[in-house]
Amino acid sequence: MAVCFTFFLLFLSYGIVSGQILCEDGFCRSYSFDVGCTEPAQQCRINNATHAGTWLLSPTICNCCDYCLPFIVEGDHCSLGGPGTGTTVGRCADGLTCVAEDDGNFCRRMDSKCHAAQDEFDARHELGQIGALEQRPTCDAKGQFMQFHCVPTQTCFCQSEEGERLFGEVLHMGAVTERNMHCGCSRLHDKIRRSISPGVPLPVVGLRCTSDGNFNPMQCLDNVCYCVDRITGVIQGDEKIDLNEYPLSELSCYDADLDLFPSNIGNPPYNYTSPCLESMKERIEFLVESERDGWNVDFFSEIPECLPDGTYGRVVRRSGSKICVDERGQPIQGYEAMPGTEEFNTMNCNCALTSLLMDSMNEKPVCCKNGNFRNIQCRRGACRCVDSDGRQVGVESSDVTQLQCYNGNRDWRSC
Repeated sequence: MAVCFTFFLLFLSYGIVSGQILCEDGFCRSYSFDVGCTEPAQQCRINNATHAGTWLLSPTICNCCDYCLPFIVEGDHCSLGGPGTGTTVGRCADGLTCVAEDDGNFCRRMDSKCHAAQDEFDARHELGQIGALEQRPTCDAKGQFMQFHCVPTQTCFCQSEEGERLFGEVLHMGAVTERNMHCGCSRLHDKIRRSISPGVPLPVVGLRCTSDGNFNPMQCLDNVCYCVDRITGVIQGDEKIDLNEYPLSELSCYDADLDLFPSNIGNPPYNYTSPCLESMKERIEFLVESERDGWNVDFFSEIPECLPDGTYGRVVRRSGSKICVDERGQPIQGYEAMPGTEEFNTMNCNCALTSLLMDSMNEKPVCCKNGNFRNIQCRRGACRCVDSDGRQVGVESSDVTQLQCYNGNRDWRSC
């Protein structure tokens, strides 16, 4: 079997299209006088709960006029397009889609997993079944889950459009975190994993991320490195360096705090790698060589998992058991699970990682022996049920036996 080690690296860039139409100074003044501009829709100027829109380039020569694309509110008529259906100026607002019904087309709320989660939350809220630390799911313009989720008093972590936890977690610092956490790199890695990884026998390495799920501003393809936008991943400017000649620190976007494993000392050639990536590379080379020599080596399980920031996966196997490790591959507080146990099969170390981030804080979550969240967490005299990501589920209570996740086990404190 031929085995290849696939590096997947995608740089987004914008092309510049040259047009044949040039607009002279003063053309728009003449155009406005001779032809005239129609009054743009009021939605962009009003911008309230029932009137909203977005300013766009006008569909006129040289974009001389102001143009507002109105957003149609839920329940109002819209157009699906096509012969004989007429036109509607505008589109359905964020989270809505145009639906054909017996008496016409109307903007209706999108049918999505995130919207269903909101409906479930709202229904429990009406019944008084929402806990103090529960958060209503936030959906984006397409009805999908927002790029991150925050657990009050704990951390914020990246999530997929389907609401599944992804790489990228930071302390919850309120609006500062919510403003700076975009998770674009983390989500790109998730798409690579879903679409490419199942088709290849070995791990796929993508763009380098930072611990919050954003793009690392320093990216390298082979030995050529560029500066990119931390939110979009788009290459910034024409600057680039060749690591065969210059260290990464020569880039204007170089940030020593983000270079977790610097290799700028000594003589060229330099590199942009990590112990985990180097270990993965060595083991893959060993596997390829063994197969070439005719050996049947089941070595895939021994290849370390490297996270999008180049660090070790947080759950690793050592001497048969599983342990939780930090970004340097060092064990975290002795969290371990033995083979053949439920703790081994369900181990995710989410609580161990959250507790590590909250190390300097007084009120940290309680973890099971395998580093997972204990499903009952207590704080200031009240206990609550949490899921595998530490998110509260249901109403808290001072009596543990009244919680929906209490299973009658008197020793619930030890998981």
